[in-house]
Amino acid sequence: MNFAGKCPCIQRARRSLGNPIHRVSKRTLILRQPCVVALAAFGAALAGGAAAWASPTLTTLATFNGSNGTSPFAGLIADTAGNLYGTTRDGGAGSSGTVFEVAAGTHALSTLVTFDNSNGSAPYSSLIADAAGNFYGTTFSGGAHFVGTVFEVEAGTHALSTLATFTINGGAQPLAGVIADAAGNLYGTTHIGGGTTNDGAVFEVAAGTHALSTLATFNGTNGANPHSSLMADAAGNLYGTTNTGGAGGGGAVFEVAAGTHVLSVLASFNYSNGAYPEAGLIADAAGNLYGTTSAGGANGHGTVFKVATGTHALSTLVNFNGINGSSPRGDLIADAAGNLFGTTYEGGVNTNAGTVFEVSAGTNALTTLATFGDGNGLAPAGGLIADAAGNLYGTTQLGAQSLGTVFELTDTGFVTSAPEPAAVSLIGLAALGLLVGRRRSRTIPIRATWGFGSQVQ
Repeated sequence: MNFAGKCPCIQRARRSLGNPIHRVSKRTLILRQPCVVALAAFGAALAGGAAAWASPTLTTLATFNGSNGTSPFAGLIADTAGNLYGTTRDGGAGSSGTVFEVAAGTHALSTLVTFDNSNGSAPYSSLIADAAGNFYGTTFSGGAHFVGTVFEVEAGTHALSTLATFTINGGAQPLAGVIADAAGNLYGTTHIGGGTTNDGAVFEVAAGTHALSTLATFNGTNGANPHSSLMADAAGNLYGTTNTGGAGGGGAVFEVAAGTHVLSVLASFNYSNGAYPEAGLIADAAGNLYGTTSAGGANGHGTVFKVATGTHALSTLVNFNGINGSSPRGDLIADAAGNLFGTTYEGGVNTNAGTVFEVSAGTNALTTLATFGDGNGLAPAGGLIADAAGNLYGTTQLGAQSLGTVFELTDTGFVTSAPEPAAVSLIGLAALGLLVGRRRSRTIPIRATWGFGSQVQ
């Protein structure tokens, strides 16, 4: 895996790690930094670590009440003005979920789109945005065949369009969102369908025509029932996790080769080394992969793991024990020092309502930054994004009125700029929700953006 390669983003990274979403027309569907890797890669192992900060403060920015949505399952994205965007799995006028916005400053919650089953239902996925600010995502059910859709929300008008509808034969019921290549082709996974074993698939939606094609299918042996979104390297190879299957039965880390679409298992989980990963992967500049499992490990409460580049050796960095969190389900992010940040769905001191955690680079020491419960939300299932000040943002499925929240965590110690000179390139930090070039302001870039490389086959 060569995530750095000859990508020109490496040379530009220190100057600017993000681009406003309006700089490039929708037609090109590509940022000025087209080689940002995997939409979630990061530069790890920089000299130094988190600075001394005050104790983190958890604040509820918005709450859901049913009419404006229920149970946000996924994480957030944001524009450069700091407005936050996401999906709710249920609720809204159509009782089938929503796309929402939380305004910067006022934190006013508004519904941009309501699903009504005919146009999709139950969006579990986070969103991505193109250069014009149009949003893309998936629904788990609904649509013409009742097993899910890929949708677009037009910038400005918020008009909802169904780009593709799933069928059991081609793959069905996507739990994760999509990523995009430099041409605007969308890629994702389905939880079931796609073959005779009904174990899920990797799919592509072609730019322009929106033709839906199945690139690879799972059969149990090579993994089954993926929950996670994909990431990609600069050559267009796709990477992800499956929730079950693989040699150990507890899920797998897989690669789909660019061009040939050959599916390979890089690592398998057997419960002792973790089990049932629900989150996707991120990668450092050397190509090492990082993720979480929702169960298994030394204490049965899940793990943070690493898959080494080249050898694909699987190592456990953290074992959760319930008190320090349990069942991490959202994607990890990393700061400029290589520290990892994420959420757990359960666990925490006295609450069992979930946590926000940090894993220190080098030592892999686990720190609980915040514990949910006591009125500040319950059960965060999605990942985090960070603004230029290092504040973290996410969602909880439950909370006030038991219908979910959007939260902010300040004073986190999240490092937004690397020491000079940088030990490694900062490739991919823009995709993690950082805008280092503008760190004096409180603006946040879109977390998941277009263009994972110009070499996609």
